Amino acid sequence: MREYILKNLSYEEKMWLISELEDLDKEEELMCPYTKAELNARIDQAEREIANGECTPSDEFFRELDQEFNLGLYQYHQAV
Repeated sequence: MREYILKNLSYEEKMWLISELEDLDKEEELMCPYTKAELNARIDQAEREIANGECTPSDEFFRELDQEFNLGLYQYHQAV
């Protein structure tokens, strides 16, 4: 793989790859396993948000997503 990258990628492509790998490394640092207590706390928080009406209904979410990215999926979601 190293040979392929050195021979076939331009300088700009190599710099882009380095940047992407650095971003991936940062994301992996942020990802860590949750304890059972942490998971239960997150579930409890989500249930409180739902009970208080602080969540976006799925129909509204999919409509907004479809409009923002022009996906053409909202009609499919309504039919399902």
